[in-house]
Amino acid sequence: MRLTNRKEARPSDPVDHSKGLFRTAIAGAGRSISEAFANLERASNIERIARHPHRKLVGARVLLSPQEGEGYWDLTQIGDDVYVVIENFVYKDPRVEVLPGDGLIQLYFKLTGDLTMGVSRTELLRLNRPSLTIYGQPKGIDISEWTPPSARERCVAIVVRPEYLLSNFMGSSLEGFTRLQEFLTAAEGKFQYLQFPLSAQLFELADKLVKNPYIGNLGLMFTEALTMQLLCSAVACFDSLSGLPAEHYSPRELKCLERARDFLMKQLSPAPTIRQVARSAGMNETSLKRGFKAVFGETVLDFSIRCRMQHALMLLRGQRTPVARVAEACGYRHQTSFATAFGRHFGMRPKDVRRNLRP
Repeated sequence: MRLTNRKEARPSDPVDHSKGLFRTAIAGAGRSISEAFANLERASNIERIARHPHRKLVGARVLLSPQEGEGYWDLTQIGDDVYVVIENFVYKDPRVEVLPGDGLIQLYFKLTGDLTMGVSRTELLRLNRPSLTIYGQPKGIDISEWTPPSARERCVAIVVRPEYLLSNFMGSSLEGFTRLQEFLTAAEGKFQYLQFPLSAQLFELADKLVKNPYIGNLGLMFTEALTMQLLCSAVACFDSLSGLPAEHYSPRELKCLERARDFLMKQLSPAPTIRQVARSAGMNETSLKRGFKAVFGETVLDFSIRCRMQHALMLLRGQRTPVARVAEACGYRHQTSFATAFGRHFGMRPKDVRRNLRP
């Protein structure tokens, strides 16, 4: 099991341990995630709460006060086995919270932010770039989370029982899930984790969860549906994912890579060159290519193509833009070249999209 992103010194900023994060705010310091969810209806800082009894869904939003910072936590419980925590906040002061061991498995999809986990007395795990961190915390093993002031946290945490993953996502034979099975059935009494680059698909699904446009029952069902998609995608690709490299990226390098990603999402036509992307990000081409792949889990070219193909699909579904114009809007000079690329990406021709939309 690969241990990555290690820091040798603990955060030195003064921290008021009584403030904490969502567990402390809802149920008190040192409480588990299940205790926090059980206390939702009695907590004073809940902005809204919703229930969907038929589907056994409960959701609530914890809103930060202007004195604390800006943003919120969205909490959703799915049945008896799945807890979903959506983070979208900025605190004005550093926060630290103790996480008591509860025997659960957490899949932590980091989009942005800077969170440090104290996994032992001598080891810190820093999460400050897009990544998927999967960890198991046995009962009796406490860890701590620390977030600095002014760090925009955008993440999704899905907490489940190991038996839930084994029985619902991996099937009775467990064929094809060797690595995940080993992780879930590892010896008890030891904190363990794996960390991977956040693939484009996982990034997109987690980002949609953070941006949930609905409230009430619709919001609960939207969260349930995307949570199941995230779990399916994470389980399906678990054995094929490679651990994050040991190389550490500075905050400046991470910001440069994020600028590169934003540039690629906006510059659809003409398709940008590596040199143009590197110039927009403020880094050299070699560092860009290596860092982009390590941090985002795909190459610059693959991400550029995916963005342009998604834009093409949206235009084609509109049914008003001619295919030739769609090709041009996505950086292709010739319609035939576009059709070939589209078919390679989606497994169907552009005109098939229009045909499937006809009543």
